[in-house]
Amino acid sequence: MTSSPSSSSPSSDSVPTPSVSGLAKSTSASRIEKRQQNTLAARRYRQRRVDQLKSLEEELRKVKEERDALKMRVSKLEGETEALRCLVGRKKK
Repeated sequence: MTSSPSSSSPSSDSVPTPSVSGLAKSTSASRIEKRQQNTLAARRYRQRRVDQLKSLEEELRKVKEERDALKMRVSKLEGETEALRCLVGRKKK
């Protein structure tokens, strides 16, 4: 009732043991595939970052335009206020 080491392992029954060169090729292919996936993921990340930067720059441009328009409106309203104060001041005299 002695059992061989290969028969005591549950994985040896269902999966044949790959040869050393096959294992090296498999590992190498796996590394290459992982490297390619990582390269693509890095590329996607960089593109998302560029897109986000462009979006933020566009939002900044719009906010600056709105700020400038509001400054113009404030300036115009201050001018109107000053003109009305002058009119009110003349009527009191």
